[in-house]
Amino acid sequence: MTNISVDLNIFTNCTHEKSDNANLITSTVNTMKEVFGDSWINNIRVFVDPQPNQQNLNNYVDDIVKDLKISRDMVYITDGLADGYLKSIYHCETDYIFQLEHDWNFLPSITHDMEFIVKCMKDGDMKHLRFNKRNNISTSTDILTEVEINGAPFCKTPVRSNNPHLIDRNSYISETAKLIRVCGAGSSDGIERFLLKANGFVYGCKGYEQQIQHTDGRLSGNM
Repeated sequence: MTNISVDLNIFTNCTHEKSDNANLITSTVNTMKEVFGDSWINNIRVFVDPQPNQQNLNNYVDDIVKDLKISRDMVYITDGLADGYLKSIYHCETDYIFQLEHDWNFLPSITHDMEFIVKCMKDGDMKHLRFNKRNNISTSTDILTEVEINGAPFCKTPVRSNNPHLIDRNSYISETAKLIRVCGAGSSDGIERFLLKANGFVYGCKGYEQQIQHTDGRLSGNM
């Protein structure tokens, strides 16, 4: 049992009966629970961009509510990913929130529990901590500098990614939200390219193996 409470926000778009459905969200959340458990989750909210299949939006929302066992008022219809991201910051209640798109697998290379990770974020003044879809190797923009917090290794980076990540909610309300641009339904732009100069952190030491796997809109068994 953890002593911390974190809101989980899930971002998706309505391609119901095309490339994905609520089963994909459930699969993503289940792999997350396999790594972190679920006692830390305060509320689950889902933010749905109705494009490109708006005619199936109501059915998709029905499936989400049923599969995740959440109330319908925890599902928000958005004007694209950036709009949903901003809504998630202001609708949540906890100091730290987990931002998660609908099509990822969490890997067993994540070995710390959520309580320890959030404590490290507090103690290390981390505003943004992401889990990496590749090994922790520097690129021309994602330049990694290893740091140690509470005896655990992390990497500082000059960029932020929308890959699965935790944020310090208050810092986003006071500083970061004003940098995000709403680009309209059907668009995933508006977050990453406006946060290129905002420092973040990556889980694990330099060279550490990937911690998440993108399923690209497919259930993990169909990859």
